Order: sequence, then structure tokens, then C-alpha cells
Amino acid sequence: MNQEKIISLLSRVSDEQYYKIKPATNEQIQSFKTKAIERQVGQEVIDQLVELYETADNFCCEIVMGFHSCTDDMIYEWWDEKELWLGQRDFNTLRWANGKFCLGDAGNISYSSDYECDTLVGLIECCIREIENANDYNKLNNGQ
Repeated sequence: MNQEKIISLLSRVSDEQYYKIKPATNEQIQSFKTKAIERQVGQEVIDQLVELYETADNFCCEIVMGFHSCTDDMIYEWWDEKELWLGQRDFNTLRWANGKFCLGDAGNISYSSDYECDTLVGLIECCIREIENANDYNKLNNGQ
């Protein structure tokens, strides 16, 4: 089950003082499902996002990873282009586009093909690598 993997991954970067892992309510999940089905989002994408929201709704961490709440209509702002805007943190944009979960910025679906993932878990892993790389870089440059 992906929920255990999601919890494990998010726990690696979560500092409960700042980045809380809290699930959406059943009502919020149902609202998300209804809106996604109305827009004809693929069931596999809906299922993966539900696993995230049932585990960690509206999760943000560091400068890389920030997911919108499952009830936020911003998710569908780019649906005319068949993209889901999953979230934003600083200049980093999380989205589903062209059949992939992607990390990019406002002008680019992804930074490169290395930032395009087949699964939402893959996207979370990609974001965590970026967070860890940034932390390592900061430690190196701060003499730690």
C-alpha cells in the first residue's frame, strides 16, 4: 500500500513543529473525488492523489514540496490544458501533466525528464532528493 510509503517518505523531511502530517477528512476526500471525476481525471491519478490526501493533506516542506489541500480548486486551474496543479513551494511547482507527476516551475512542466515521475510516490522521492541535496549544499557552504 502506497500510504505506508508516503508516511515513511514524508516523515524523513517532516519536522512536526513546522510541517505537520495530517490526513484529510472523509468528506474532504469525497469532495476531491467528485470534482476530479466531474473533470474526467483518470482513475489511476485520482487513486494516487487520494492515497496522499488520506495520509497528508496540504503538506508543505522546505523550499521544494508543497501540496495544495485536496479541497483547493487551484488543483484544477490548468485543467483546460489537462494539467493538475498539485502544489507550489517557493518557485517549485508540482503538477500532473502528460501522464507524469512533475517537479518544475511556473514556466516549465518539469526541470528535465529526471523530474518527471510515473507515480506520485516517485514525485515525492524526487522532491526529497532535492531537499536533501539543498541541505547538503547548505552544510558544505556553511562549513558544517
